[in-house]
Amino acid sequence: MGKLLNKANRDYIASLIPDNIPDWKKVWQEGYEIGKNLKIKTIPFEKKYGMKPVDYRMKLKEKGEMCWKINTGLSSVEEQVAAMKEAEKFNEETGLNISMAHQLPQNITGVPKDKREGLPISLGFMLNEPEDWEAITMASSVAPVFGDNHLGWPNAVETTINSIEAGSQWTGLFSTYVQVAPGCPDEVWNMTENVKALGIVASRYDDKIIVNGQSDDSYGAYFNDLATSLAWARMDQYIVCDLCGARYSYSFGNFTQDIMHKTALWLAASEVFSKEDQPGIGFVYPDTISHWDHHIQANYGFQIPEVLLLILAEKHFKTGCAFLSVPITEKVAIPTVPEMLDMTGACQRAQEVAYYWEPLMNWDPIERLRDQTIELSDRMFHYMLDGLAEAGVDITNPIELMVVLKAIDPFTLEKLFHPSIVEDGNETIVPLMPAALWNATQNELANQITLLKDTKYPGLLKDHRICVASADVHFAGAAVIAGVMKEFGADVIDGGNQLEAIDVLDLADENNITDICVSLHNGQALPYAKLIVKLAAERGRKYRFFFGGVLQSFLNEDDDVPSDVTKEIQELGITTVTTVEDLLDKITQQ
Repeated sequence: MGKLLNKANRDYIASLIPDNIPDWKKVWQEGYEIGKNLKIKTIPFEKKYGMKPVDYRMKLKEKGEMCWKINTGLSSVEEQVAAMKEAEKFNEETGLNISMAHQLPQNITGVPKDKREGLPISLGFMLNEPEDWEAITMASSVAPVFGDNHLGWPNAVETTINSIEAGSQWTGLFSTYVQVAPGCPDEVWNMTENVKALGIVASRYDDKIIVNGQSDDSYGAYFNDLATSLAWARMDQYIVCDLCGARYSYSFGNFTQDIMHKTALWLAASEVFSKEDQPGIGFVYPDTISHWDHHIQANYGFQIPEVLLLILAEKHFKTGCAFLSVPITEKVAIPTVPEMLDMTGACQRAQEVAYYWEPLMNWDPIERLRDQTIELSDRMFHYMLDGLAEAGVDITNPIELMVVLKAIDPFTLEKLFHPSIVEDGNETIVPLMPAALWNATQNELANQITLLKDTKYPGLLKDHRICVASADVHFAGAAVIAGVMKEFGADVIDGGNQLEAIDVLDLADENNITDICVSLHNGQALPYAKLIVKLAAERGRKYRFFFGGVLQSFLNEDDDVPSDVTKEIQELGITTVTTVEDLLDKITQQ
């Protein structure tokens, strides 16, 4: 095969290569020396089971039994501690077994302390001092896993040190290095800190400290082909393991509706990433795309049959998997502890009926799809490496590689290197397993266009200029809005996702646009609104702001749950919208 990239694409990637890359091996060695001197605490989980969580997972693997996890992201460390105790009490009362609890702190936990001033605060609790991590790990015999906003974010060194010393064997969601961390625009510095943190983890290889990845919080959310996510995860593994000498595991699942595809991808990932002494899977998430935001009790109808198949697959294939259940309320509110326990209880009791289903199972189709996924992902991973090298990227330097990968548009990345294009010459990607979130987004876009094409809005929107952006990782809503407006003739500047308030205004000013639409979901709606209004006033320009999504924030420090802040946002002079038609109606009113 000749060159993978034409000159234009080589030049595009070459333009993303940063200057002033430090000596990554020296950076990594600094982390390695730090890691060697860490003192890892013994947590209550080890006292109960007589082994560390990773070894416990391997024992379950031998028996083909699922490990059960919950998600916890309450408003304070004290509430997290109480939730851990409630999970332990639940185990004692029911005889079920929540083994682990994934921790969801505020996103600015991942931002260095000296860069936090003035940043909007999102949902979750704040981890500031080592004692905060330790309070959670010592709370109960349920083992905490510190994932979100740890390794992968710019504050990776501090959070990695604190999570390891507190006793967490998994650290970070490494894949999230492609997310935009507020207050941290220097990507070379950001990735340098992450490579130093990888050195810390590498130094504790024998302690089985594992860097976890989560493709759904990374570029996996954007790909057309679910199998592409495994190719992307192989790139994670290449950086974490091959270049930096640390352990790696893979997690995914909430953007996957087809349970055949989910099972095949899980089994493929397990085969690619597992080692003799550790599972290759961090956790598998349930489908959350299918959840209703009305009549929420009906959401049980998706997760229970899904987990039943996964229980059967684990029993048959023995991968050492953990299932992270999601409460039926997650789409509309921060789940309470009882709601978390209700869902894991329902999922775990599905084990009691799995026996009846075993004789009915034919695993041949899933095994074939697993093998196809492994082969396709391997080819695509090597196309990515070869193509980046063609463009002049030093693929042996993790700092340079990560900076470039973060800068590449994920849709472009997939189109450049997917085998259906590279090998077969197709103009568009032919997916092995069509990705659910992207399909759902495109279906909703088509639905909205059909609903609104015969209304007054196409005529009113023609040549109307607007800037559209998402303030967090959720891109679907903003993508639908931008797509509808473009279809109806508007001049749309699409800022993508994870844009800070100042970046939204810069984008609008660069294009001489004053109408700005922002989608928000992570509980930062009110502080984000206050900040963008303040920054706009300082510029002396008159903007029209339109905010939609989930407009919630914590109004008081001691609030247990976030409040709807629609009224407070409106009082700032921002127009709030609830549907696409509502937005079009308000934006066309001059």
